[in-house]
Amino acid sequence: MTPTPGRDTVAAAEWNLRTDDVRWSAEAYRLLGCDPGHGPLSLDRLPDRLSEADRPQLRRMMTDALVHGRYAVGTLRVRHPGGGHGTVECAGEPVLGTDGTVTALRMLLRPADPCP
Repeated sequence: MTPTPGRDTVAAAEWNLRTDDVRWSAEAYRLLGCDPGHGPLSLDRLPDRLSEADRPQLRRMMTDALVHGRYAVGTLRVRHPGGGHGTVECAGEPVLGTDGTVTALRMLLRPADPCP
């Protein structure tokens, strides 16, 4: 049985826009309900894990970070395989290259609701 992440669990994810390299911590897989054997999700597949109602918020957060180079925060509902769900708090920050363009997106996640 996989342990349920506690409220103090912090997960990390990073998407490198130049190399398409994606790295997730083990906690990110658990919080987002993904199988580590399938690898991390690309940014364009990340909305698939969310409640339909929360996808516009994620798009706004990604636009803030990737287009405007701003720090973005929000709370999102995640759909898990088998019908389960959870809520995560997300904080995303752009990584800027020497020329000032966004080269990567870093995201920290943690459970927003009490875990059973």
